[in-house]
Amino acid sequence: MKPFKQVYLIIIVIGLLSCHSGQLDKVLQQADSLMENDPDSALELLSSFPHPETLNQADFAAYQLMYTKAKDKCYMDLSCDTTLILKSLVYYKEQGNASQKGWSNYYAGRVYEEAGKLFESGLYFLKAAEYAGEIPDPLLGMMANYYLGELHDKQYAFDKSLEAYKTSYAIYGQTSGEKYTGTLLHAIGSEFGINGNRDSAYFYLEKALELTRERNDSLEIAAIYNDIGLYLREDSQYLKAKYYFQQSLSFDNDSSWMITRKITLAEIHGYLNEPDSALFLLDDVKSIVEASDDIEMQAIYYSALAEMETASKNYKAAFLNQKLYISCVDSVYRLQRKNSLAETEQIYNYIKYQEENEKLYMIQHNAIVISLVILVVLIISMIFIVLKKRKKKQDLSNAEETVDTLRKMEKENLASSGCSDGEKDKMVKKALLMQLNITKVLSQLNEKSDKDQDFLEKFNRLFYGEQRANNVNWEDFYMLINLLYDGFAEKLQLTYANILNEKEIQLCCLLKANMETTEIACIMGQSINTVRTRKTQIRKNIKAPDATDIVAFIEEKLRNKR
Repeated sequence: MKPFKQVYLIIIVIGLLSCHSGQLDKVLQQADSLMENDPDSALELLSSFPHPETLNQADFAAYQLMYTKAKDKCYMDLSCDTTLILKSLVYYKEQGNASQKGWSNYYAGRVYEEAGKLFESGLYFLKAAEYAGEIPDPLLGMMANYYLGELHDKQYAFDKSLEAYKTSYAIYGQTSGEKYTGTLLHAIGSEFGINGNRDSAYFYLEKALELTRERNDSLEIAAIYNDIGLYLREDSQYLKAKYYFQQSLSFDNDSSWMITRKITLAEIHGYLNEPDSALFLLDDVKSIVEASDDIEMQAIYYSALAEMETASKNYKAAFLNQKLYISCVDSVYRLQRKNSLAETEQIYNYIKYQEENEKLYMIQHNAIVISLVILVVLIISMIFIVLKKRKKKQDLSNAEETVDTLRKMEKENLASSGCSDGEKDKMVKKALLMQLNITKVLSQLNEKSDKDQDFLEKFNRLFYGEQRANNVNWEDFYMLINLLYDGFAEKLQLTYANILNEKEIQLCCLLKANMETTEIACIMGQSINTVRTRKTQIRKNIKAPDATDIVAFIEEKLRNKR
């Protein structure tokens, strides 16, 4: 009878498991139907499911993915769920369809982002975006690209962030939904503002504000008011900025952003000669800031406090607060550099290549084939290194040839008036391309530790014949600008010699050649923010209105002078 009892027990266990699995399907379907409009109820329903840890791999993967989605929709902390979401990710990587793989990568990205692991988060979002394109799934593509934009923004890669937000907005436009339109327009407007394009920033932000008011989303409204206020403050429109920050606080006076907004509003009070209001706000948040581990918020606070103390002529206290501010900024910089998203994308490409090798390994199951693959990889790597060295030598030869051509053009007085503006710009960029590429490489090398100093010195000797930093030959550059743009550099130097300094004249010539801000920063060896500040100073020096095209303004003045 014992064999029959064992069979009977097995049948009972299978029946119980089948009931458990069937119950889960109903719970998941009901939770999914509640997710968009009532995520709290969906989360409560999923949390009430008994003993999910006893589920089989397939059911647990589905349950955990839906549970993570519900927590994310309810704005709950996901930072402790890394192990659980990985179980879903691993299972769907082997057994799931493209949609399951895409969404499991997306929520793994969300979990790791909240855990502060930006490297892993970036990889998962990139993978999710890739799957979204294969399905296709516009909602997944929109979400993955949006959070890629968020990560780029955290790494101060604002151009890439804007590109990701625009991609997200374009993908979302393929759907009939409007729920996230305001958020996407807000993100695009904010990045335009950071990049110095104020007109576009205000346009997108006001449009986002209009949509979020219709949805009565108080947190989003507060955030948009905050961003508009920030850019008005940067444009020295302090009264308007004050109004927008006060509106922001009226819609949201409880979130973690409230502290930063009060500090910024205190700075604006300072600009408006309202020290009592400024100090009142700073005192109001002092205890919270000092107890916080948010280094960026502390940096903003100590900067504002240093300005207030300076205005009150309390220079000793101002000096101490300025030191605290510098310390916080240094900590933020080192932390952000450690997790550079640009490096993440490069490593992602490498990992993607390795995954292809792993697939080959799984198919062959043969030690000889594995050895051959490794050998092939080594050969390809060696060929790549050799080709890279040859390319560097060829680039140097091309640069020397370009300089010789320009000097020959000067001797023969070749006229360039017949060239279109686009062709002229291309000629300037071609002449600077070698130095620009070298500058970018050097800027990356200089960010490495002192252990790489020997390599850096060899690099400089190879390209320049001596150990020195990269410098642009501005005399040759001015010569090129004069040849291509009807003596623009010479006229600029003659007319504005007592108004603009040498760096500002260099920047104007680069702008004449339609160089982007990032390219100018690389060429001049300055940060993007420094270039933007210098452009603002140039407008002030030549008495041009805000946001005016500098080159167009100067050329108009030069024509009128004739």
